[in-house]
This record gives sequence, C-alpha cells and structure tokens, in this order.
Amino acid sequence: MNYSLAFVLALGTVFAGQAQTVKTRPSAALLAMQGNTGSSAPALTYRLAGRVFDPEGNPLPGATLLVKGTSQVVSTDAAGNFTLELPTRTPNTLVAGYGGCEDLTLPLGPNQLQLNVHLRPILADGLAHALRVGDLAPDFDLPTTAGTTFKLSEHRGHPVVLYFYPKDGSSGCTKEACSFRDQYQDFAALGAEVIGISSDSERSHRQFTAKYDLPFPLLSDNGGQLRKKYAVPRAALGLLPGRVTYVLDGEGRVRYVFNSLSEANEHVINAKFILSTL
Repeated sequence: MNYSLAFVLALGTVFAGQAQTVKTRPSAALLAMQGNTGSSAPALTYRLAGRVFDPEGNPLPGATLLVKGTSQVVSTDAAGNFTLELPTRTPNTLVAGYGGCEDLTLPLGPNQLQLNVHLRPILADGLAHALRVGDLAPDFDLPTTAGTTFKLSEHRGHPVVLYFYPKDGSSGCTKEACSFRDQYQDFAALGAEVIGISSDSERSHRQFTAKYDLPFPLLSDNGGQLRKKYAVPRAALGLLPGRVTYVLDGEGRVRYVFNSLSEANEHVINAKFILSTL
C-alpha cells in the first residue's frame, strides 16, 4: 500500500466516525409538536359572546352568568350582552340567572362562539307573573335587628330600597352593606329607606350591624319565604341565595330590579341613580 492510498483510507475513517456522532436537526414541524406536548405550554382560550333576554324577549341588563367549575362570574351590560374567555376544545356548562327568573343551566360545545339565553319566569305564590317594573311589591312583615317588626305597607309615601343578600359577614355582602352605609346619607337625602334582607338569624344580624355600624335595619327572612315571594333566584349553581335589589317608589311599586352576585357595589350605585330619577 502506498502512502497516498493509506492517507485517503485514514481520512475516510475519520469522516465516518464523525458522521456517527453528528445528530440530525429535527424538522420545524417536529419541534412544534414537541413544544405543544410540554406541560408548561400555555392554555389557549377563545371568546364566547352572547346576549340574555327576559321572559318577554327583551334584552336583560344585570343578569348573572357563571361557568360551572371555574371562578368566572360576569353580568350582562345595559344591552344584555356578555363575553367570557373559555379554554379551547373543552366543553363547559353555563348557569344564567336573574331576579324573578329560574336559573338556567346550558351546556356549551367546544369553541362555541355565540349564545343567546332566554330566561323563564318564576311564578311565586300569589303572583300571576315574575315581579317586574310597575308591579305592586308584595306586602310582608319581618323582625328587625332593633327587635321591632317591619311591615312594608306601613312605609308608603316614600321610596324603599329592598336589597336581598346571601349571608352576613361574607366578603361580597360586607362590601355591599358598607357601601350602603357609606352612602346612607345620600339615600336619606333622596327620601329613601334602605332595608337589607337575608335568611340569617336576628342574632347574626345584630352582630353584623354592630361590627360594621350599619345605620339601616336588617330583616331576618327565616326559611327564605320572602325570597320565594319576591322570586329571588339562587345563584352559583343553586348553592347560594342570590343578590337582588328592588327599588320601590312611594306607592310601593317596583321601579327597578337588579340581580348580580358578583357586582356588590353596583347594587348601591344603580339604586341611588334610579332614586334620583323618581
């Protein structure tokens, strides 16, 4: 073997060894697939847009919508519209509710983009239809935190704000009560009484009132009978009493209804605005 041939064979052996140790670069498609299978990949979402209508077919502002199994709770705007951000390729369940209407449970298909929700009325005892603007508010009498009895029909001649709330001491209910407290003089200047109502005991109401120095009475609706009479729906998949505010005029007629579990402060703001227009 001459030196030239030996040199060529040796050089070929070196290249062959290098070829065995060089890794080929994966394709862009393969890299993309590997990236999508990693656990740290961000979840993709899509936007569900929709509208809620009352039993008469009118767009419904202030309706509450909750996505089952998540912390997502939204309210419809003045035109009854809502939007939700949901994970792609995943079915969900939506629950919609409003004062005087049944909670409606709706299955959502994966990547469903549009949804119209039509609520049905609750026909409470003694009511021909769900309580709505223009109706005479049902009369009632309930014990107060002051140890007296509040009878609605005895308070004609001036507006009354009845706000139903879920529970003494919960974060949203505390925020709502303190907001009514902080703006109580504004309501008094408008000639209105503010009345809070829940199913908590009188003792619980007294403790709640003392802790936050509430200047208005809280009524104990033991057993939730008044809620049924006013057709106040339950919220959060039926697990919580709803949060609904009624503004009554001096004749005792309903001038405004607002239902929202999440927007506690909006109950106060909206009630005060409506009173200013009476």
